[in-house]
Parts: sequence; C-alpha cells; structure tokens
Amino acid sequence: MSEISQSGSRPGNRGRLILLLAIIILLSVVVVGVMRFRNQKAAASNAGAMPAATVEAPVSVSTAAAVSRGLQRSVEAVGSLAADEEVIVAAQVAGELSQLNVDFGSYVAQGQIIAVIDQRDAKLKVEQAEATLRQTRARLGMSGQKEGEVYNPEQNSDVKVAKAALDWARLDLQRATKLIENGDVARSVYDQSMINHASAQARYQAAIDSVNQQLAIVEQQRASLALAKKNITDTVVRAPISGAVKEKLASRGSYLPVNGRIVTLVKINPLRLRADIPEYAAGTVRVGQVMNLSIESFPGKTYTGRVVRIGPSLNEQTRALTVEASVANPGNILRPGMFAKAQLITANDAPAVLVPQAAVVNSAGLSKIFVIENGKTNERIVRTGVIDGEMIEIIEGVRAGEIVATSNLTRLQQGAAVTTGK
Repeated sequence: MSEISQSGSRPGNRGRLILLLAIIILLSVVVVGVMRFRNQKAAASNAGAMPAATVEAPVSVSTAAAVSRGLQRSVEAVGSLAADEEVIVAAQVAGELSQLNVDFGSYVAQGQIIAVIDQRDAKLKVEQAEATLRQTRARLGMSGQKEGEVYNPEQNSDVKVAKAALDWARLDLQRATKLIENGDVARSVYDQSMINHASAQARYQAAIDSVNQQLAIVEQQRASLALAKKNITDTVVRAPISGAVKEKLASRGSYLPVNGRIVTLVKINPLRLRADIPEYAAGTVRVGQVMNLSIESFPGKTYTGRVVRIGPSLNEQTRALTVEASVANPGNILRPGMFAKAQLITANDAPAVLVPQAAVVNSAGLSKIFVIENGKTNERIVRTGVIDGEMIEIIEGVRAGEIVATSNLTRLQQGAAVTTGK
C-alpha cells in the first residue's frame, strides 16, 4: 500500500509546479507591459512639451542711441615737484661775515640783503687806490683837470720844454741852411744844427711817449680804484632770486674766502614738475598743454600746470618721454619733493562715439554691446575708452546713431527678439 500512495503523489506535485511557473510568467508579462506603457506615455508627454519650450517670449529692454560728440583727451602721469631754480649764494670778497639776516626756511625777495662782510679792508684798499691815482695825476699835471676830461699830452711841462727846444732847433737849422746855401757859414756849423734838431725831435717824442705811458698807468689805476670800490659793494650780499633758504652754510663771525658759500636759495613759485609720459601718448604732447595736478598732501584740491619743456628722446628702459611743467604756487603752499599725479590734457574737443555705461557688458576680459537691429539683438565685441560721467567712449565696434540695449543684458544673446521702450 505504501508503494501505491507514493506513486499517486507524484502527478499532483508536478501539476502544482507547472501552475506556479505559469503564474510567475504571467506576472512578469504584466510587469513588463505596465513599465513599457509608462515609458511610452512619458515619451509622448515629453515629445508634446518640447515644441512649447523652443518658443521664447521677446525680452523687454530699454535702449539708447550711440552719440558722437567732442571729448577731452588726457594722459595720466606721475612725477615729483622740484624747485624752479636753486642757487648757492657765495661771498664775492674774502672777509669776516659780520651780519647774517636769514636762516633756514626764511623767505627772501630778489635784491634783499642776506649778509654783510666786514668792509674795513675794502675801504682801506679804496683809499690806497685813490692816493696812488692822485699822485700819478699830479706828476702829469692833471690835478686841476676834471675826472673824465680828455688830457692833451702837450699840456705836460716836460713835453712843453721838449717842444720849445725842438722849435729852437728847427729855426737854427733853417738859418744854417740859408747860410750854407750862400756860403756864409762853414759846413760843420750846418751839420751841428742838423744834429741839434734831430736830438730835439727825439727828446720831444720821448716826452710824448712818457706822458702817454703815464696816462696808461692812470687808466690802470682808475680800474684798480673801480675794482676796490666794487669790493665794498660786494661786501653787501643780496639775494639773486626770490625764494626760500633751503640750507644755511655759514654763521656770523666766520671767515669766508672768495666764493665761500653762505646759503642755498630755492625758487618755489613757480615750481617745476617733471613727469614721464607713456610712449603711446608721446606724439600728442605739445608745449603749452595744460596739466591738472592732484597732490597727496592736499586731497580734494586741483592745481594747474603748463608744459614748458619736452625731452628730446624717450628713456630706453621705461619707454617714457620726460616733460617739465611750470606749476603756479601762490602762497608757497606746495613744496619741492611732493609727489603729484598729473592729468595731461592733449585735446579738448576730440570726436568720439559714446554710449551709456549700462549698455556695456564685461565678460571674460571682453566688453560687448547688444545693438538692436530689426527687433533683434546683434552682439558685438567693442573696445572702450575713457569714461565721461554716465557715458563711456566706444573706440571700436559701434557707430554713432546705432541703437543699443541698456537693460536686461543678462537675458540677451545673439539674435534674441526684443521689445524696446524708453
């Protein structure tokens, strides 16, 4: 009986196994079908949505026209202020410094007395020169003659004596000549008259030469007297320029040799600005152009200079052109050595194209503008220049009269449709 029950159970198990496999296969088919249906539905939904996404609404932008107008051109430079002149005031004569009227930082006017050197030696030399001149004039017989009056050598007593002897010898020779012609005198007498005349003429010429030599000495002594008087004048030391005492080099009571230094003066009105102009702007620099200066020590203030000198060549290391400007300094407020930032005006009415700064987009080192043409944007890369208030210069990329977008620039791209408004 046991064998019959075992054989009867085997067909039942096989049926249940087949049924289980059928159920599993059916469930798999249902799951796959459901998933495929969902994917097809999602694909159809996406396919229906894509055409709607490609249609974008026009972007509303405000616009402005690129304008053409005159623009001030300038070049920035830096430099230092310097004294217009610097002079070392020195003694013209040797002597003790008896008086010093200035000190470090003192301001002086041109011609003002700075110092006085002891005059005693100079006055003694004047007296000595005057005495020597009087002696020579007396020897020549010029005592009664006014200074500057032309002296005639014939007025000299030695010349008068020599002239009288010459006149007598001339008459004697004339008589001897007549006598020798008539045979009334010996030949030796005539010869002696000729010798006497020649000797008298030589003595007369020697007297004239002696007087002329003495006159030359008089002129030399007059020059010595004038020099001695000048030395008295030179003991008073005056300021050669208007300016300030930069350095005091001597003290009262010290002995000064000739050319001994007393003070150093600097002229600080006007001042001199030396600045370097970049090579690209060197061709635009002209004498007379205006420079606007800002000084760090005086924030908020602007000073004006004018180009007076231009360097003959560029610096080979810096590739810059050195210029000098004269800067007015009323009140002596500015000081040599101060650092200055300068703006050199190279043109006052140069033609330029400008747009609002809001029209320029800066991205990745490039500047671009959206020009509106037929309701769409035309993206252009531009080169910008100087800023003038709310406007900016466009050197390249936009023409005057073209319309540019000034708002919603981040929503724009090449060919985007736009609606414009003011």
